[in-house]
Amino acid sequence: MFTGGLDIVSSYPFSAIYGSEEAKNALLCALINPSIRSVLIVGPSGTAKTILSRSVSGYLSGRRVINIPLNVTEEQLFGGLDFQATLESGIIKEMPGLLGRSDGNIVYIDDANLIDSRLLTSLLDAIFKGEIILEREGISSRRPCSTLLIATMNLEEAELNDCVMDRFDLCAHMTSHDEHDAREEILRRNMLFYRNPLNFKEHYSNEDTNIVGRINRARQLLPHILLDDEALQLITELCAEAGAEGHRAGITMAHASIALAALDERGEVNLRDVENAAKICLSHRWNSDLTTPPINDQGDDHRDLEYVKGNEDSNNDNPEGDNSPNHEIEFEPDLDNPKTDPIDDILFEIGATFEVIDYLSNHNIRKITRSRKGKRSLVESDDSSGRYVRPRVPGGTPRDVAFDATIRAAAPYQTRRDRNGLMIVIEEQDIREKVRERRCGYTILFLVDASGSLGVRRRMAAVKGAVFSMLQDSYVQRDHIGLMAFRRDSAEMILPPTRSAEYAYQRLDDLPTGGKTPLATALITASEFMNIYSRAHPGEKCSIVLVTDGRANVPMSEGSDANEEVLKIAENITTPRVKWVVIDTESGRVKLGNASRLADKLGADIFLLDELSADNISKGIRSALECM
Repeated sequence: MFTGGLDIVSSYPFSAIYGSEEAKNALLCALINPSIRSVLIVGPSGTAKTILSRSVSGYLSGRRVINIPLNVTEEQLFGGLDFQATLESGIIKEMPGLLGRSDGNIVYIDDANLIDSRLLTSLLDAIFKGEIILEREGISSRRPCSTLLIATMNLEEAELNDCVMDRFDLCAHMTSHDEHDAREEILRRNMLFYRNPLNFKEHYSNEDTNIVGRINRARQLLPHILLDDEALQLITELCAEAGAEGHRAGITMAHASIALAALDERGEVNLRDVENAAKICLSHRWNSDLTTPPINDQGDDHRDLEYVKGNEDSNNDNPEGDNSPNHEIEFEPDLDNPKTDPIDDILFEIGATFEVIDYLSNHNIRKITRSRKGKRSLVESDDSSGRYVRPRVPGGTPRDVAFDATIRAAAPYQTRRDRNGLMIVIEEQDIREKVRERRCGYTILFLVDASGSLGVRRRMAAVKGAVFSMLQDSYVQRDHIGLMAFRRDSAEMILPPTRSAEYAYQRLDDLPTGGKTPLATALITASEFMNIYSRAHPGEKCSIVLVTDGRANVPMSEGSDANEEVLKIAENITTPRVKWVVIDTESGRVKLGNASRLADKLGADIFLLDELSADNISKGIRSALECM
């Protein structure tokens, strides 16, 4: 009989989950070695991350799995004031939080990338230290925290920043199974489970029993496993090759290698143990300044890494030297010379997007060694919208009373107040208000040089691709993308800030290229527009992304030097709410560096378009904007 409504998440056998050996190994290592305290499982939706994580409860581990909801508050998680006991006694009493009540068990977070990052960091710290330290509302206490954290995340929704990722001991990746046989087997097992759960679990009970036996034997063997100098040397070398910062990676790799050896009931760690440990210890700590990610048997690494091509690759790409196609001599008309024939308008298609390699900031050129991860910027809400994150003493009339914090503040003093039959008496000094945070989006205005100097080198197709790629996910990211182009003698708003990808595509597709470069006019027009826009939208972070080679040939004042005029205007532009980013399109062997000087005057970060690989420029721009 087909059984509907069954809770597959909490009752599906561990051994019945198809494949996912990397994630299974990570969980088994954590169950065997108490020095491993946290496991992160990364993968797209529908890959059984949650089912696998919760399948370790009960029989397999001898521990319960306690769910931590995404909207948990700091007090609910770590503990706080016991209202009733404090009201009755007049003495401050503590109520343990969810983490304290989970001591000795497993806590689980689904979509950990969506939880408040500060709360997640505090949780990881408490689990790492094995102790909950509570200092709040007159409470000072310490509680043991011998707890294993298992978390999952889907990178399609949001990402965790590097610091938080590094705090997870292990990170395993789960992927979709595209093979026909694999899909058929997964479907078959699922249908068998729903038709008769008891028979299905009984069918896999022997395998689960064998796994439990392996775990118990491995725990007993764990203190006796030998980690020799050769294994230590390999761990050190792999961490160095990965560019892992700090020592967490090496320490965790040693613990994971020992656990894997114990799982195989061997008395000594071998090189295969270290290699397998590297897969789950280094993937989330990998520094993409190197060219090759850690070995991953389950397919491509799904973390959003930016790989940088080495000199060897770039040298081998052009074996024929300067005569190869990649070394073509580009002809560019002299746009500064009025006698030069004007370039006809040219329409370029919307091209591929880019991924930033070189990044210049504050006069220092540095390599982007890893992609910036993390949620969108949080800003304090000025109304009652957003997530309640903490209380505070109001500076005047409270606009959004935090009743929980108000009662906590008043509770210890109730025995001294005349309650006249009331349950609780609240005085003015007890009042607390809510501090709310909400995610803010970006408004990014691309200010694009659409003159002949950009078009001759066919950069416009790439710029169009960058704008459109950012629009494709702008709805989810809460971004508004606009486009202003300057050519001939003016700057024109081609695309007002929007989240409509369909409308944007048509406007981008119709954007021609050709003519002179009125850069000074463009700077003034764009800055005036964004100053007005930023004042009208105080909850958004605004930026102007200037795409140019920095060369101007249309002065605003007759007879003045166009390039010097641009630098003076840039130096005097005031845009307090707007961040500038410059994308330098200058190419060729002889470079004047005009865009770099312009970026200095604007106080802007600068990207070199000539050094970008054909993947995703939008990531690089958002990386720069995260610093706002």
